[in-house]
Amino acid sequence: MIIDFKIRNYRSFKDEVFFSMEAEASKQKPQNFTEINLVNESQLRLLKIAVAFGSNASGKSNLIRAFYHLINFIVRKPQVNTKISMYDPFLFDTNTLNADAEFELNFIGPDNIRYTYKVVYNGDSVKSENLNYFPNGKSANVFARKSSIVENSNIDIGVLGPQLGKKEIRVFSNQLLLSKFGDDEPIEQLTNLFLYFKRFEVINAANFSHKSYIKNQVDIVTNDNKGLFTKLNALIRFADTKLKGFIIHNSKDQKILDRNEVRINEKILSPFMLYGLHSIYTNLEDTGEIFNLPFDSESTGTQVLYSIGGKVLLTLETGGSLIIDELDTSLHPFLTRMIVLMFQSEKLNPLKAQLIFTTHDMTLLDRDLVRRDQVWITEKNEMGISEIFSLQQFDGVREETPFDKWYLAGKFGGLPELKSVDSIFDDASAE
Repeated sequence: MIIDFKIRNYRSFKDEVFFSMEAEASKQKPQNFTEINLVNESQLRLLKIAVAFGSNASGKSNLIRAFYHLINFIVRKPQVNTKISMYDPFLFDTNTLNADAEFELNFIGPDNIRYTYKVVYNGDSVKSENLNYFPNGKSANVFARKSSIVENSNIDIGVLGPQLGKKEIRVFSNQLLLSKFGDDEPIEQLTNLFLYFKRFEVINAANFSHKSYIKNQVDIVTNDNKGLFTKLNALIRFADTKLKGFIIHNSKDQKILDRNEVRINEKILSPFMLYGLHSIYTNLEDTGEIFNLPFDSESTGTQVLYSIGGKVLLTLETGGSLIIDELDTSLHPFLTRMIVLMFQSEKLNPLKAQLIFTTHDMTLLDRDLVRRDQVWITEKNEMGISEIFSLQQFDGVREETPFDKWYLAGKFGGLPELKSVDSIFDDASAE
């Protein structure tokens, strides 16, 4: 589970920003957080969900992108001697334009052990990389990276901690040492950590190509996992989509012969044929027959619910963290609320999975749904620098505070500053 995340010199985050999933001391809404017993017998309270609000271009998507780039950097090594694509510094200051970027992730890994992972990098190489853990309540080093002492070399040295024999491991300068333990250097503790990061899922719900990619992933898992297939069918029916459910077939198998297949030319984007099931009526009476409608003819909202819903159910089934930019895209506010409630349900979320997302859906700023430490606001100043802060950092904000009304009143910031619409073109007419 994620504890907190620090970012510096990444896109609009010029200065260090701090995002936390650690629950404050309040005992309000106990279903919204979970208590983790660490191996050293101390206890940590972590939130199950967190949501970021803010005006367009305020930086909230950059928070999600930072998660994506760090996780992608770990699980997918860049090719040797190529640029580090995740390097994306703050561009509007000469001091940061070519400066190092930093990520630091504090998390609970396998066996309920707390870890801190920090990486400093630029466009060409990783400058430092450290992994510490807390097996007995005190920090101990798992590995540390040393830059190459050979001039013009593209090889760095990683040194494992004392508990791993202080072994030295060579790593290319543009790759992460942690990535080595996925296949090149199998060491149980570190390989388990690598696999832990593969359980993270980061989704841009507003990006068409990414939505197609996610849909194809859900197709594959749904076809193979009959339990997930059943649950996703139940979710789609529960969401009042007017579907009786859906069916999925491998396109290599015999095609479904139905009355509409000759009239609708379905474009296959994956190896699977997906159909929504609709009742057929005569004179307003259900005939008992089913119309198999190709799924790309269903509403956009239904298609999004299938893809996002599949990822939600898979995360709840396996644990891990689901991170979504613009969760509310094409979803009714009742459905985004339903997803939040699923993560906050002890029955549906026994493995303590986490959901982090951005949205403009004001109905989620409901004091009966979320705690103040679950709500984050992003704001960008005139220099293009983004900040992020939670509602618990504001004086006078209590759990009974009407979060939505205070936000719309501008008490938390994070709103676009708009003048009278009559003045929109004043500057243009003066040119």
